[in-house]
Amino acid sequence: MARVLIVDDEKCNAGILSLIVTQLGHDPIEAYSGQQAIDSFSEHQPDLILLDYMMPGINGLMTLQQIRQLPGGKKPAALLITASQLRSVEEEAKGVGVVGFLRKPLNLNTLKALIEEHSGEEELKASVIT
Repeated sequence: MARVLIVDDEKCNAGILSLIVTQLGHDPIEAYSGQQAIDSFSEHQPDLILLDYMMPGINGLMTLQQIRQLPGGKKPAALLITASQLRSVEEEAKGVGVVGFLRKPLNLNTLKALIEEHSGEEELKASVIT
């Protein structure tokens, strides 16, 4: 069972993702801001991070960059979830090392496949799936 950090400023969205993660047999941890995600990461050391891109304060990619700079060295896989249609967001995600890129509305089969594929990874991969 993997620990999955779900980061979304919309509690309803985080709750839905938590249900999916639980159904897949993993342990979800919810955070509702970038700062809360950074704090939760330090406390729980998740195996996978599901990040919303657009959040007030620090966006998902900035949050991931700050998590990657934390001491301890663990670099779990990260999937970015966004409603943005801008290609620049996808390019920025590649630059930060996101392993999966999902646009809203989410395709549940794709989401489930990506969670299963990356939930056991501990090292960062550089490929981005669209």
